[in-house]
Amino acid sequence: RDWIKNFVMSQTPNFDRAINEILAEIKPHQKTCPQCGSVFDIFQEDIEFYKIFKVPPPTLCPACRLQRRMGYRNNLWPIFYKKTCSAPGHHEKVISSHAEDDPIKIYDYNFWHSDAWEPMDFGRNYNFTENFFSQFKDFAWYIPHVSLYKDPKGVNSDYVLSGLQPKNCYYSTVPYRSEDVYYSVLTLYCRDCVDCLQLDNCEQCYDSIHLYRCHSCFFCYDCSECLNSYFLFNCRNCQHCFGCDNLRNKKYYFFNQPLSKEDYETKLKAINLGKRTVLREYQNKFGEILSLAIHRDNSNLKVINSIGNDLRECRDCFWCFEIWGGCENMRYCQSTEKSNNAMDFFGGSFDSFIYESSGISYCNNMKFCVQCRYSSSLEYCVECKQCDFCFGCFGLNNKKYYIFNKPYSESDYWALIDKIKSQMLQTGEYGQFFPLTDSWVSYNNSSAFVDFPLAEQEARQRGWHWQNEVESELDLSKFSALQAKDIPDDIADVADDILDKVLICEQTNKPFRLTKHELDFYRQHKLPLPAVHPLQRIKNRFVFRHPYKLWKDVCFNCKKEMHSGWDPAKKYKVYCGPATSKKLFSYLRERWVNLDCCIL
Repeated sequence: RDWIKNFVMSQTPNFDRAINEILAEIKPHQKTCPQCGSVFDIFQEDIEFYKIFKVPPPTLCPACRLQRRMGYRNNLWPIFYKKTCSAPGHHEKVISSHAEDDPIKIYDYNFWHSDAWEPMDFGRNYNFTENFFSQFKDFAWYIPHVSLYKDPKGVNSDYVLSGLQPKNCYYSTVPYRSEDVYYSVLTLYCRDCVDCLQLDNCEQCYDSIHLYRCHSCFFCYDCSECLNSYFLFNCRNCQHCFGCDNLRNKKYYFFNQPLSKEDYETKLKAINLGKRTVLREYQNKFGEILSLAIHRDNSNLKVINSIGNDLRECRDCFWCFEIWGGCENMRYCQSTEKSNNAMDFFGGSFDSFIYESSGISYCNNMKFCVQCRYSSSLEYCVECKQCDFCFGCFGLNNKKYYIFNKPYSESDYWALIDKIKSQMLQTGEYGQFFPLTDSWVSYNNSSAFVDFPLAEQEARQRGWHWQNEVESELDLSKFSALQAKDIPDDIADVADDILDKVLICEQTNKPFRLTKHELDFYRQHKLPLPAVHPLQRIKNRFVFRHPYKLWKDVCFNCKKEMHSGWDPAKKYKVYCGPATSKKLFSYLRERWVNLDCCIL
């Protein structure tokens, strides 16, 4: 392929000469991050990656680099607005991730993806008297953006951000080949799930976090291959269990005590989780279970020579999080599937040779790109698909040899790229991701805000975009409003006319409505109506999410130092791997668990 040829044969001799001189002098060392002041290491393995990608070493620490990449995405919290479409002849308001007062121009989703406009009409010449990032900011803030960034192959999924091929999904982000998913975030290959976070290959689950291959699990956390269960933590291959933690291969357990099938079903029938007051009582009990339970230092599964958390079936991954599906040779990467040879990469699937990029799928040889698909050999490009050899482009489709959305011959392209990259290297721009001061995503709506929250004043002082609170456009006078205290406590007492009413969130006082799909779901599974706004429910679940971070900690049992995926401030009993296995045997024995079939 052409991109492999470019890897081997130099097309930019002046730039290559300059970058090789820089990299020839680099040795493992420590640096101080200019943004947060922390000291971080440049390892020999990092240097090998820099040589492959032909980039200078980074100036920011891994955490600040991640914050910068996440600041250009809004794929963790589903936040939607109504904004006027700026397409020619259009004046209607459409669903958008940008508010009405946001200066970014948007085209409605269908128009943006049509042939009715040409992104090349917004192309411009590169100006060598001005630095790259200031030029790109003017360009990116001038060209129309798509109203919502989501997969064009999605079906009946209007209120969705990011993801791949969602079907019948609503008010969710990153529904990856999922169907009938509501109010959820990061669901992969899931069906019929509501109010969930970080699920993989799950069905009929509710209010659960970090599940793998589970079915009909409710209020469960950190479990895999479980079925028909409630309030489980760190359980594997369990069925018909209630209020349990750290079980393996169990059936009919109630608060970690074994019961006969008949006794278990009798106890379950006596608990009416369809009443909100009863449900909250058991949610509080589950919170007590979490506070006392043994926690593994990480949630890794089937990994080889890897360091991080939430790693599954991967090899040679360093300081990575939420990496799965056979990823190999990755460093400082997050939320990536079936990819290899990547560094500083947030959010992607089926990729190879990716550096300092975010939201990339089915691509290779990409550097400093955001939300691109089915492309190769792009640098500093945004929202491009099926493109090759483009630099500083926005919104292109099926193009090759473009710079700032203008076409060039192959020879002219490489001559200009050599000159641009050489100058950027001299000014210190090349090798840096887009600065957060230039992001068109408001910081408080971005993915960065989830893991790196800042007060409005501090964000504005840094020059980062901030979106002010927008009042709901819902005309409450047209509906009968129910305060949280007036919402029926028992799902059995809910009439169909609840769909015609507005509910007032008990935490935020914001109005929200129910859909028929979710009402049917609550009735089918005998669950009470929520009294909290969907977005606030999502934010509440994020308190239990594993952040993209490891803490230095001491094993609660053996007192050895370890890296842990749990914040020490939560004061959980966190055990290192060997201590977890040893202690868990004793712990389960005390709770009447058959050790002969215990798989840790």
